[in-house]
Amino acid sequence: MDEDGREGKSDDNTPIEVDMPTLTFKRSVGDLTTLKKNPRASPSSLSSDLTELSHLKREQMVKNDNYQKMQFGLEQRKVELLEQESTIKMEKLKAEAAREQLHIAKEQVQLKADILRQRA
Repeated sequence: MDEDGREGKSDDNTPIEVDMPTLTFKRSVGDLTTLKKNPRASPSSLSSDLTELSHLKREQMVKNDNYQKMQFGLEQRKVELLEQESTIKMEKLKAEAAREQLHIAKEQVQLKADILRQRA
């Protein structure tokens, strides 16, 4: 006797019904996916659920790739702006140094002019 109580009968390969809850997917606001529980599953609905899950996974992977590309683009732009900012700061410092040199040169000329006036 086997565990089902049958004697010597071989498996007849007839499908058996399995009462399993399945998950189906529905679209919601904001392009987010939510799960909804179904009370019973059939092999065909399970297969279609797996197909839909696979499709959603692919969509999510594409969205993740696009997000990462956007992030990379933003990071590149940030680096470019930081480089521009540092270039502008360097130019400002050079201009301030040149202005200071002109101011010193002006004072030297005025000092020489004052000395010449005193001699005259």
